[in-house]
Amino acid sequence: MKTTLALTTALLLAPWGQTLAADAPVTLKFQQGVNGYTGTQDAHIRSNETSGGDSRGVNYGSLDHLSIDGDDGSPGAKPNQGLIRFEQLFGTAAGQIRGGDTIVSATLQLQVFDAGSGFTVHQLLRDWNQSTVSWNLVGAGIQTNGVEAGTSSLATVGANNSNANIGTGLLSIDVTASLQAMQAGTVANHGWLLQPYAAGSNGIDFHSSEASNASLRPLLSVQLVSSVPEPQSWALLGAGLMAILGLQGRRSRRH
Repeated sequence: MKTTLALTTALLLAPWGQTLAADAPVTLKFQQGVNGYTGTQDAHIRSNETSGGDSRGVNYGSLDHLSIDGDDGSPGAKPNQGLIRFEQLFGTAAGQIRGGDTIVSATLQLQVFDAGSGFTVHQLLRDWNQSTVSWNLVGAGIQTNGVEAGTSSLATVGANNSNANIGTGLLSIDVTASLQAMQAGTVANHGWLLQPYAAGSNGIDFHSSEASNASLRPLLSVQLVSSVPEPQSWALLGAGLMAILGLQGRRSRRH
């Protein structure tokens, strides 16, 4: 009887395990003002102090666009750096990434409206706030020195010249490894630095989280396999357990 009961239990629970194994990846999307999400911070910081006034102490966090440029002034290299972060990504609430979830892919999507040279993407290692950040506030811009931002790039976009290497429209950037590191706690979620190329003097502009059209705002798309079983899986498990308990009850009455 014990063998029969064990076999019955295995047969009843097997479909539940198969349901979990067959769960398809789900996609979470984080975009300012869409489906109640309000966790995007973004800004650009400017080093120019000659053309059109000194920009180094000015905060540009409220603009509806971000400008990444290797030389946005004259004379000499006057770069603009971009900063972007998506907060409230991790947790146990609906629409968040749980600790046990498997991140399959993560893509940062930007809507470019002014073609330009390009940039590299680095992990930001220091905190900042879009309403106060400026070139001077962070100390002559963000340095990719392993203290303020990662030394190696997470992604490269465009090329190190003055051509319009990145055209207008949707620009997708793979940030999977970065998000996986955030989930694991290897790095804190301070977001990403968009660092212009030294010779990338053709500025590239894209819509920020303040854009009036919500669909044009930066979007983080995360595909994952959830650690939480689907409701139908729980229902199947419950039915299986009830059946097992019923068998045990009948066995007890016989004795």
